Amino acid sequence: MPYQKTILDNGVTVISDSMPDVRSVALGLWFNVGSRDERTDQAGLTHFMEHMMFKGTPTRNAFEISQHFDALGAELNAFTSREYTCYYTRLVDEKLPQAFPVLADMVVNSQFSDETITPERKVVLEEIARTSDTPDDYIYDLYASALMPTHPLGRPVLGTKELVSGYHHENCIEFHNQHYYSGNLVVAAAGNVDHEQLVELSRTYLSEMPQGTKAQRSSFSEEHRSDFAAEKHDTEQAHVLYGVPWMPFDDERRYAGNALNAILGGSMSSRLFQEVREKRGLVYAIYSMIAAFQGTGFFGVYAGTRPENIKEVVGIIRSELTKISDHAPSIDELNRIKESLCGQLLLGQESTNTRMIRLGRRETIGSEQLSVDDIVERYRSLSPKDIQNVAQAFLEQEPTIAVISPYEVDRVKEAVSAAK
Repeated sequence: MPYQKTILDNGVTVISDSMPDVRSVALGLWFNVGSRDERTDQAGLTHFMEHMMFKGTPTRNAFEISQHFDALGAELNAFTSREYTCYYTRLVDEKLPQAFPVLADMVVNSQFSDETITPERKVVLEEIARTSDTPDDYIYDLYASALMPTHPLGRPVLGTKELVSGYHHENCIEFHNQHYYSGNLVVAAAGNVDHEQLVELSRTYLSEMPQGTKAQRSSFSEEHRSDFAAEKHDTEQAHVLYGVPWMPFDDERRYAGNALNAILGGSMSSRLFQEVREKRGLVYAIYSMIAAFQGTGFFGVYAGTRPENIKEVVGIIRSELTKISDHAPSIDELNRIKESLCGQLLLGQESTNTRMIRLGRRETIGSEQLSVDDIVERYRSLSPKDIQNVAQAFLEQEPTIAVISPYEVDRVKEAVSAAK
């Protein structure tokens, strides 16, 4: 990945990836703050702040901000994760000088007035309610709370209705002062962007930010992981998440881990999809996924099935994870997966948004900025034994299993226990 990087005198990091053959630029302002950085009484405040950044500054109200980006023909949005918050726009390259000062104004000078907080609080409460009513989303919150019950990573990013209902101007100002400062900010752009112009825009419009060095997160070890969590909901399906603790984002085994994930549940040709859906017809959706953070992570398999199939589906998942731990994949299977991963990576290089997100995320969490060629080489150098070693290191752990279904919790627990 060809990129240029400059650290301004006030500590803001500016990084860009030039794509001179396109006409668009994706620009993101990345802050090193996520839900894992919240105190217990601040749960959901990172996400609430994301919403409030769009609601007005001393010189622009919410409508004027939206109107400005519409007039530029630009996209404007944001997202919050457990480890970072990003405010981004995608626009025609020549419009960057007009978009940058407004995006910067939003994150530096938002007022968080109570008159804008009151209606937005209702919006976020609706978002929380929607997640609660969507079991294939809510299952991840239930699982995380069982996997990491004593750490903020185990809490929902959206927070709780009780806490969000009480957030006011003073809460937002305190949080902004705690986390929105120069050393915690990465300005990332990809597309037809001139790095020196981006540096000059950053220097001009971000020079008045409060200064500070980048926040560092302390390591932790979760000693109170639960092996089971379940809730009874009025649903037709049972939603199952079967998972284990995983490696952190910077573990050198992560490429083997990504290949293992792809083999197990990354596509329609994956082992779990073929075994559970195609051969037995037990699910409509089944897939595996990885969430890797600073200092920890988790691997999970999601399945949506009829409640009476919980025991069988959990048993098959366990069996498939055991198989790849006991027997390394064949050369042919691994080569197919390698080419799939490399192809997805290379196709993503054609998207300015994908490249900006990859660049900004890595810089924010402290990951090395490898070129695409370097990453492809790491995938293609993997051996079947590399995959098996990761499977043995992680998949042989006793799982944490979360289930949402119409059954009573005791009945679900009995089914899950019988599948072990």
